[in-house]
Parts: sequence; C-alpha cells; structure tokens
Amino acid sequence: MNNKEIIKKFTNLIMRHGKKSVASKVLNLSLVKASEQLGLTEDQLLIQFLDNVKPSIDARSKRVGSTSYVIPYAITNEQSISLALKILIKVARERKEKSFVDRLVNELIDASNNRGASVRKKNEIHKLAELNKSFAFFR
Repeated sequence: MNNKEIIKKFTNLIMRHGKKSVASKVLNLSLVKASEQLGLTEDQLLIQFLDNVKPSIDARSKRVGSTSYVIPYAITNEQSISLALKILIKVARERKEKSFVDRLVNELIDASNNRGASVRKKNEIHKLAELNKSFAFFR
C-alpha cells in the first residue's frame, strides 16, 4: 500500500457518523503537528509509526469441538497495516487528552518513538501468538 491509500484508510477509520471531511481535517492536523514536533516529514512519520505498530502475526480464536483455541495466523502486509491503524485509533480514543487531535498527535509521537499503548498492544498480540503456537496445526 502506498501512502495515499494508507491515509485514505486512516481517514475512513477515524470517521464517525459519515463526517469524512471532519475526519480528514483531524488526521491532516494531527500529522502536521506530530511531524513538526518530531522534525520529520509526514511520510516519514507515517512509515516510522507503522513499522513500530504493525504486527506480523495475528491470533484468532477457533472453535474445535467443544473447546476454543487461540490460533496464530500469518497476515499479509495490507492486513497488518489495517490492524496497526485500528490499534492506533482505538488506543488514541482511550487517551485522556481534551481533544481527539491532541490524543492522536501524542499517540503518533509515542508510536514513532516505539513506546506507548499501541506498541504495547502489538507486543501483546505477538506474545499471545507465541504462547499458542502449539495450536497452529488446527489451521
């Protein structure tokens, strides 16, 4: 995926109640503020935080008989980017700053510096998949 497609997907995930113009303004303002604070271009910021947040494997639950197992799955690049954006937005919405722009800016900065809740969430996914790799044959 190129950067335009990623930004389009990011805008659609931020959007609520069909207000795409508002979501686009929020995203553009957040990217500008975060890139100014880090001293990077917006494209560099996008690549850097995606590299730190996108997981390479996913753990999904599957029901076999009467038991549910958590099974690790390898995911494609597009799936990992989409999952990273969803994680980042969910974590940003849970932050305590006053406006969503501030929440998103601070989460982007934390993610690009390889810390924060979104990176922790990615590590939890990897840890869960690693713990349950013995069930991979159920795929």
